[in-house]
Amino acid sequence: MATTSAAHTQESAAAVTPSSNDDSRYIYTVAAKSLQDCVELLQSLKAAMAVEAQEAQEAQEAQEQLQRKTNGSSNGNGVTINVNHKDGSETPVGKSMRDIHHMSRSASQEAEQDPDSSSRPTTTSAKPPRAASSLPKAITPCPRSEMYTKPSVLACQGTIGKHVRHLHDHYRLLLATFPPAQGLSQEHQWSVDYDKRSREVPMESDIDYAIEELEGLQFRLERHVAGLNLHSSHKQQNGSAATTTTAAATENDSPMPNDLLQPVTLLATIDPTKGPVSFQSTFGRELWFCSLHAVHHFAMIKVICAEFGMPLTEGFGVAPSTLKSRMSQQ
Repeated sequence: MATTSAAHTQESAAAVTPSSNDDSRYIYTVAAKSLQDCVELLQSLKAAMAVEAQEAQEAQEAQEQLQRKTNGSSNGNGVTINVNHKDGSETPVGKSMRDIHHMSRSASQEAEQDPDSSSRPTTTSAKPPRAASSLPKAITPCPRSEMYTKPSVLACQGTIGKHVRHLHDHYRLLLATFPPAQGLSQEHQWSVDYDKRSREVPMESDIDYAIEELEGLQFRLERHVAGLNLHSSHKQQNGSAATTTTAAATENDSPMPNDLLQPVTLLATIDPTKGPVSFQSTFGRELWFCSLHAVHHFAMIKVICAEFGMPLTEGFGVAPSTLKSRMSQQ
């Protein structure tokens, strides 16, 4: 199973120098596409789980069918009835199923030692058909149903679920701390601390819950882009030069900023023995950081998926600058 990378979307317009409004719309689109890529990854994992479950079900049904056939030649008390063979011999009454299986294995071993024995009738034990796996060999064996939460040996005991929760938290915290989203005025100081993340939450262990949360934020960003486009269209029709720094909330969405240059104070823990320090930034810079930060965690998820035998597409988890360098060398 494979999924596409947000880096492809980021790269496709790297050579374009759009206007300020286009900048705003594009960076929101990049962020939404990054979340969409994560959703597609998890949906691919769910599809792999379904394949694994189907193969297990088929193997179970084959085993049950064989068991029914085996039980059909028994009276249910561990004593077999007479079985007539093509050579006229019979399986003696009173032989247990264990004895018959032992006889079958012995006959099979003799057939392997004597190639000409294929012309002689033998009694062999049937084996249930085994469904061929459609998935590549894993470095660390792991059922697909456990992949989302199983700690990785190669990636420092990290899990796919924790990486997904981590990258989602950065987007969530940036947008949730926007002052108007908290009922504060546009002029109120905007501060964000990415270190105040949620941990040990359902998103880390429940893949369906994670998909729901990611899609919720993705669709919210996409609706905001649609609002920006509509606002730009109205401006052109009315010939108004006025601009707004905050788009109105759509449906039940919290407001988001339109101005990429709106100041943001970043609080960061750079020493565990001291309090956070502050850095001056802008909304546009932080939104791009969240998107590039997501690509970094996609790369870690890619390592985990490869370890468990589920390779992803080549471009997934690759930074736009790296893709650009590769393209220039072709």
